[in-house]
Amino acid sequence: MAGQRLGDKEIAQQLNLSPRTVQNHLHRAYEKLGVSDRLQAARRLSENYSGGSIPLSAAAPVAPMEPVSAAPSTALGGGKAGRSLYERYVALDGWRRPRKLGGSLLWLILGWSLTWLVIAAVGASLANPVLESVQRLR
Repeated sequence: MAGQRLGDKEIAQQLNLSPRTVQNHLHRAYEKLGVSDRLQAARRLSENYSGGSIPLSAAAPVAPMEPVSAAPSTALGGGKAGRSLYERYVALDGWRRPRKLGGSLLWLILGWSLTWLVIAAVGASLANPVLESVQRLR
């Protein structure tokens, strides 16, 4: 649908999803393909995986489709040349880049948490000697 130049809202309506969900799925697909927009994604898929090109015509009316489910995996070279962008993406199987485990933000949060725990432990271990010193000075 993205290869047919349908907008996120149009795709969302046909798949009964929110436009934000469509944006998220497309963004992840772009990341895995190493591109930044729909046209580059269509070109990448047509050049590298099928030997043919994906027709990128003006927006055409598309009949409502059933909700997307896990499509069967096919070999990269096999299958019809006229497959949709989504079908080509699913057919990449092992070639798709896996999602990062946790991402960099998780490691940043864990690092800061560990740092604050160390600071709290050092502070707690120094609290008693400091209080004793203050008592001696009085």
